[in-house]
Amino acid sequence: MSNANRPTIRLRLNERLADTHILEVLHGIEEEGVPVEVTRHAELNPLVLAHEASLESRLGIGIGVSLDFVVVTTEKLPASAPYLAARLNATEANDRAAGANAARLVKRMPLIELTA
Repeated sequence: MSNANRPTIRLRLNERLADTHILEVLHGIEEEGVPVEVTRHAELNPLVLAHEASLESRLGIGIGVSLDFVVVTTEKLPASAPYLAARLNATEANDRAAGANAARLVKRMPLIELTA
């Protein structure tokens, strides 16, 4: 099965950000046991990144990371109204919760409260 057909959460990352900025987000997704695929893009708007990622995801869940924000959304929501948005790297716990919440949307589980 090719990666394009694999059911994953898609994470679109602005190309200017280092991988270290999203480590805790990825750990949160991993802890929930949902696969994720990360791609890099020139787009700066995290709302656009998240929306496009959700449309690419067979699971319908996308994450956009740019401009100090992590945005989680679903394919059913407009780009201007994401499911959740949080400041990136405010706290490790918050970043991890944002990733876990994306995975919990897939699993239809209660979300973890963001603190920052």
